[in-house]
Amino acid sequence: MTGATEALPIRPLWGGARDMFYIAIERMLPRPRSFWVFMLLALPVFFGILLRIYPPKGLPLTGFELYGIVVALFFVRNLLPLVALLFGSALIADAVDSKTLTYFLTRPISRLSIFVGEFMAYLVTVLTLTLPCVVMTYLVLCVGTPQGAGFGAMDLVQDLGACALTLFTYGGVFALLGVSLKRPLIPGLLFLFVWEGFVANFPGDAPNYTISAYARSLIRHRPSEEGLAELFSKFFGVGESVLVLGIVGVVSLALAIWIFSRREYVISS
Repeated sequence: MTGATEALPIRPLWGGARDMFYIAIERMLPRPRSFWVFMLLALPVFFGILLRIYPPKGLPLTGFELYGIVVALFFVRNLLPLVALLFGSALIADAVDSKTLTYFLTRPISRLSIFVGEFMAYLVTVLTLTLPCVVMTYLVLCVGTPQGAGFGAMDLVQDLGACALTLFTYGGVFALLGVSLKRPLIPGLLFLFVWEGFVANFPGDAPNYTISAYARSLIRHRPSEEGLAELFSKFFGVGESVLVLGIVGVVSLALAIWIFSRREYVISS
């Protein structure tokens, strides 16, 4: 028996990523943060139920128009970027706090597998919290009402795809922020409220460099905006929006993986 210990071979990418995914999803979904995010995402559902039970007289908007406002403004434009920030920026930080990262860094698993497993768990978590709320909002506001006529299942599928792509792109950006900065939450909030909130509505070419301008372009039945917002809001074609959002997400993830693979982490007992 020799005194030297042979290094174990590195496990295949998907095997290590799968193990990391199972541990990460158990860490993300049952947390109080997930519960409160789901309750926030479900607010339009409760609001819609109240409208069905106690329909107001003289409401100028139909159920379909209300649904369009909720998807375009509440979900895609405001809440989904915030959800991506809360979960995406904390991918590696949460793994460090829970000692998950410490465990896997001492095992024959590549850092690429670790990051892929964490991001897969992020996607499953945020999609599990978000997509049912979008579907329930559609059912409450559009199904079984004359105001919802003309809006079909394919329109709902397109909205779900827009929400999923928005979460993927913002998740990649905030995962990059999370591995680059020790405290990414405040810079992430500044990015959302200053750059994505204001610059996306500037006149000229400024919206070309924001994520939200492309994300909101995916909602085909978005409500018409009035006043200055109507003059300044810029929209792109669906194909162009999907391409740009996909590229931004993939490039952000590639940079995040590159930084994560080279960053030193203290292994504590």
